[in-house]
Amino acid sequence: MPSSRKGKKRKSADSVAVLKTRSKPSKVTFLSPSLVLLEIPADTNTSLPVWEAMRSQLVDIAWTVNPYSISVNLTPLTAKKGKITTSTQTESTSTFVPPSTTGQAQMMIQALSPQQILLSLSQNSTQFLPSPPGQPQNSPSTSTQANSIIVCLPLFITSPQPSLHQTSTLNQTQVLPSIPTLIPPAKQQALSVEPPHSLFHTKISSDIQICDNFLLNVCHAGSMCNRHHTPYPFHWQLWCPVSHNWIDIPHRSQVSLERLYCDVNQRVICIKDGNVKSQLDFTSMDLDHSCKYDQVRRLTNSDCPIMYPVLASKWKIYWLDHFIWREYSQTLSTLLLKKMSEKEPECSYFIGSQEYMLDFTTMVQINVTTRFYREVRCRPVYRSPDSMKPYLKTGIQSDPAEPVSDPPGADLSVDPLKEFSSWYPPVWRLASEQDFSLVELPAGTAAYRSVQHFFHESLPETEVDIISIQQVENLLHWDKYQRHKAHMQKHQEVSAEPLERHLFHGTNKEASEEICRINFDPRIAGLNGTSCGFGSYFSISASYSNTYSAIARPNGVHHMFLVKVLVGNVTQGMPNYRRPPPITSKKRPIDRYDTCVDDEENPTMFVVFDSCQCYPYYLIKYKDLPKEIEV
Repeated sequence: MPSSRKGKKRKSADSVAVLKTRSKPSKVTFLSPSLVLLEIPADTNTSLPVWEAMRSQLVDIAWTVNPYSISVNLTPLTAKKGKITTSTQTESTSTFVPPSTTGQAQMMIQALSPQQILLSLSQNSTQFLPSPPGQPQNSPSTSTQANSIIVCLPLFITSPQPSLHQTSTLNQTQVLPSIPTLIPPAKQQALSVEPPHSLFHTKISSDIQICDNFLLNVCHAGSMCNRHHTPYPFHWQLWCPVSHNWIDIPHRSQVSLERLYCDVNQRVICIKDGNVKSQLDFTSMDLDHSCKYDQVRRLTNSDCPIMYPVLASKWKIYWLDHFIWREYSQTLSTLLLKKMSEKEPECSYFIGSQEYMLDFTTMVQINVTTRFYREVRCRPVYRSPDSMKPYLKTGIQSDPAEPVSDPPGADLSVDPLKEFSSWYPPVWRLASEQDFSLVELPAGTAAYRSVQHFFHESLPETEVDIISIQQVENLLHWDKYQRHKAHMQKHQEVSAEPLERHLFHGTNKEASEEICRINFDPRIAGLNGTSCGFGSYFSISASYSNTYSAIARPNGVHHMFLVKVLVGNVTQGMPNYRRPPPITSKKRPIDRYDTCVDDEENPTMFVVFDSCQCYPYYLIKYKDLPKEIEV
């Protein structure tokens, strides 16, 4: 698969920082309510016996807490006293739990690497604090009272980290697979959106893949793993020729850059470093001379769906057909991608009776007979953090958790695009006395995800970013729509085509406000054409409707409706129609068609001439993805 090229070896940190005396300053970082990172002074002596005992998991741990201080005492044990046998390998996952004694909490110790030790309270341990004046001291029988602590509190002891602008090595340290299990389930959502860089590492070689086992939280090699450990199955870095380092692109820009790269239409984007802007060419992965960096690389994980079915990377290969990128057939794509992975310089194949040759060096398709050239691009399929959330176990938190409760009167756990038996949609709140109300769907709910997924099916996340999804609750026009639906159901003949469809309608900010209030009005049709008649137009594709969604200045927001439309019996539209034509049938001599379409065999556009046949179900506000990435 495409990847960046050169890089030079970097110097690795040889010193191991350890705790020496209590008076030494040490930086403490709260990663979450249940995670504390303690950095040890860099000039600490690492040859003391206590550190060897900690690496061998042969220590007695005393954890003392009072209202004003916390003390952790580590005392080396002999193997006889501890009655344990441990491995000195850094990837060991065994734990030593010393006996719980009065005044001490039961502890666990794990050697993560030569530079990192993990201490934690066991999940059944209890540490007591002095009770407030006038209240009895806590005892084991009252361990669930407010003053008791019944949590596991992991404490990472590690060496100091470099600055964020030199995180390409990410210090070769990693959290072991067993660590997430030490965090109470109720606290797992409280993890920082961006875990500390010390959890990850990258190698200098660009030919190494990201470790799939690490992504799934089952890598036992730790810092000894010879693959990259990164937050996502993709990772972007910049090559600095001055420091000879691969520099990590900030976490907030990783996903944005990945989304742009997965869009086959994007070739050149803008990289902004402070006040300096430069151009990044996705084909060569080079930056222009105005930037202090000269190359970009994209690391990726395995593309083998057999070994890694849930997070395996997927690629698509396209050819340029008169300014439109078209994907090769599945059979041919499989062949071409296989040849690329095998580092073949070229591949010959037939499309019909015509022979072609694809040069993988220049990514050009050549017609063997006419010698006509076409550009070819290979890009990955975009995997959003939300789609990877059930499987990705690197500590990266994407979208917010689902809301604790739905808005009063609403059930946002149902799919609003499916049929329901109630008169009003179950997702409605029905609490407003206004003519209509716009109720914003909370991100993360089933209702939100359903609309979001349907929208992105034709207008992908690599092109736009949804700002909000609002459901339009207009009792007057909903009642009209429902009564008209019941009437059409009563008179419609048995048909394989659905009576009701969910379609899209792009518009501008001012028109969207009026549509929410008075519905679509076919009487003012014709502003954007009348190819199928003077009616209200709705498309099966959000991508097509996007061309009619004007950008609202100055914030650049688009407005599009997801509309319920009663299509019923359809016929080919004509520019002069102001209502559907009559049905030419002896059984129904006085009836007319319900809707006009652009193509009876494969309709993509539906036109209605009666406002009772449509209802503005959801208003979707979104923005185009910015073509500028800050690094």
